[in-house]
Amino acid sequence: MMDAVYLGKPYASDTHGNVVALDTQHGEVVWKAQFTKANGQDNENGTGRLLAFAAFLLLLAVCALVAELRKPLDKRGWVVVASLASVFFGFDNFFVAHAGNLFKPIEYMSAMLLMVGVLSALGSLLLATFCESFRSEAKRCAEQASTLKLVWFLCSGAFIALAQTCGCLSFSLDEANSGPNQSVVVANVPLVGFFFYMYSRETLSRQQIMGCFLIMAGVIYMSGLLSHPADDQSVLQDRSFLWICVSCGFYAASIITIRLAGEADLPSRPKTVSIVFLSGLLGFILLRLLLSDGSYICVLSPATLVWPLFNALASMLGLFSVVVSYEVPDSKAALATAIIDSNSVPMCILNFILLGKVPNMSKLIGMIMVLLGCSLASLKSEANEMYKVLPSYPVETAT
Repeated sequence: MMDAVYLGKPYASDTHGNVVALDTQHGEVVWKAQFTKANGQDNENGTGRLLAFAAFLLLLAVCALVAELRKPLDKRGWVVVASLASVFFGFDNFFVAHAGNLFKPIEYMSAMLLMVGVLSALGSLLLATFCESFRSEAKRCAEQASTLKLVWFLCSGAFIALAQTCGCLSFSLDEANSGPNQSVVVANVPLVGFFFYMYSRETLSRQQIMGCFLIMAGVIYMSGLLSHPADDQSVLQDRSFLWICVSCGFYAASIITIRLAGEADLPSRPKTVSIVFLSGLLGFILLRLLLSDGSYICVLSPATLVWPLFNALASMLGLFSVVVSYEVPDSKAALATAIIDSNSVPMCILNFILLGKVPNMSKLIGMIMVLLGCSLASLKSEANEMYKVLPSYPVETAT
């Protein structure tokens, strides 16, 4: 047999033409498939139907976002917009996970981030050419945004790119524990909450705090971290966990800078374009330099381009929803972050609708906890309505 690499895992061809994936730790065959012309045709047809249905569901989410954006700023529900951001990032994770069955994960991420940069650049160019309102928004943003605000824009994109790169480094070191490790991302909720409490004395009501903890607990429970066997940690596992913690720190920093740059009087579209473009371009460069072997080019071939295309659109819509959710005057950064981090729930729902994968009991319980937390957090108390802090100003200048 001749060894090779497929999806980041060693594989080999046996004497019957089957492709088998090998468990290098135990020397066992963990996956086996026979590729025939008929099999490939069936997979292609199934993938086409899957993408078409996923695109339809993504369009429904876009319609819901447009309906919310048509409302005046003070009438928008920031919980609704943050929930839509979670849905879009759920699509993002779904495409990444399913494309991992077709491409090497690192190469696919490289291609997807490159597509994010290209689409944001082309989209902004088209809007600037044919849309007068976008030109006026960009001009207003350039005239009114201070140098500090522009720095926040750039830092937001850079922090997102660094967070994605650190997450990919963690995954490449320890794929087996990638699920439990991803639960570490909810640690950015108290980090963000503590920062804005110190910066602008932003507080949560009792039910919002309870909802926030329910969401965090549900995400951790869904990840399988609590039921994960406590095996001896190897050096690679320790390094993987360290990288995911660093990734969490960068994500928290990106949320803080997005919020600081998110004044309501600055238009959303130019802000989002600058953040998305920088995060996509810098993320691609970092992955290309550190992890990619250059085979991402095959992902961008005409036959497979649809995967990174839809994935990039979902990622861009998610980031746009994040920016919009933080613009609402009475939004709470910590709670919005917790809702956005619950994107594992829409991903599980997509797996059930599109792939027929029934979630296990731990995921169902975690989903219920997250949904209860979001419902509880959306309730408003009279005491909380009397206290509103602008998202970008310290407490001494708040009105």
